[in-house]
Amino acid sequence: MSLSPARARYLSAIRAMLPSLLLAACKDPAQPPTNADGTTSTATAPEKPRGYPPMSNMSPCPNGAFCVAESSNALSDASAPAPYARCAAAATHPDDAKDAGFKPDRLVSFNGDNTADARKKDATACCYTWLTPCAGGRAFRDATGAPSVAPTVERADWSAAIGALTTTPLRDDERAALAAHWTREATFEHASIASFAQLTLDLLSVGAPPDLLEATQQATLDEIEHARIAFAVAAAYGARPVGPAALAVMPGASRTLVSLARSTFIDACVGESVASAALADASRRAADPVLASLLAAMSSDEERHAELAWRIVAWALRTGGAEVARALDEAKEEIVTEIVSLEQDVAIPWRREVELRATVLREIVLPCTVAMLGSSDYLTAGRQTVSMQASLPSH
Repeated sequence: MSLSPARARYLSAIRAMLPSLLLAACKDPAQPPTNADGTTSTATAPEKPRGYPPMSNMSPCPNGAFCVAESSNALSDASAPAPYARCAAAATHPDDAKDAGFKPDRLVSFNGDNTADARKKDATACCYTWLTPCAGGRAFRDATGAPSVAPTVERADWSAAIGALTTTPLRDDERAALAAHWTREATFEHASIASFAQLTLDLLSVGAPPDLLEATQQATLDEIEHARIAFAVAAAYGARPVGPAALAVMPGASRTLVSLARSTFIDACVGESVASAALADASRRAADPVLASLLAAMSSDEERHAELAWRIVAWALRTGGAEVARALDEAKEEIVTEIVSLEQDVAIPWRREVELRATVLREIVLPCTVAMLGSSDYLTAGRQTVSMQASLPSH
């Protein structure tokens, strides 16, 4: 999958706000780095940092591990692999009941290594790892900063007219799994409506120009349609209508240009760039032509939303100066750290999603961020702008 067109689109959006875009960062990552005068750079990529924490501590999506006693919290009758057959293959997290309807569902899987360690002290321990998938697009966050979604209820008014999906060849458990997946994705899309509504208020509070507000309002309408499509797909696979209940909306925190730039970078420059690529990948793999077409259209919308995010962050940088630049420079270093973590050889059940996120961060987010920072004179004194290749961790 080539990400070059998306990267070029985002770089063009940044260049519209910051015309002195760093030339070295506009090049394809596979090409040798160049200096501003067009000569070949002698900069070398730094060694891949050593000693980083494992994925469970570094993943940008909420995740963790827990242990319970044998036969406790079982999600099904399926057993874990030998020699832990008395453990369930999957279990509910101890906090699931408390979080039900307000936070995205956790994906839980049995972990043999953790179980072996835990059984040195407790012979009945069964241990699991869990992951809450990153929001599919721009997240809506609660007062703690965690993604927040609405609970779901049986209702038909949130289902779009999408045409007939092919569901008859699927087994009952396959349909149930697809219904659960699309319900989860629909709640993310529904929450994005609130996130863009909040963004509109945030932009107004910092004096943003009308073109950014107009594009944000259009993105809000896009997310309404995305939520309706996702709820319709969930209803088709689940054979019953489903839609959102009330979303708990907290009053938005007062924004500064710095906080606006950082939140937009994390939730949109990163989140929607990843979402667009993930939807495009899913569209190519979908066997159902109706579903493939819906996914492709949603991917195009999410790419446009990511482009808007880069415009907003570039405008904030141009307007806010050094303080915004420092916040974004720190975020860039976090991206480098995350790439290193994601590219470790860690055996986890969600490998495809993790690899796609790492690829988007490496080939889109990092070069665009370096370009944006390199185009400004706002970095702290004494810090030299580096080429994109010098920022990338080596393989």
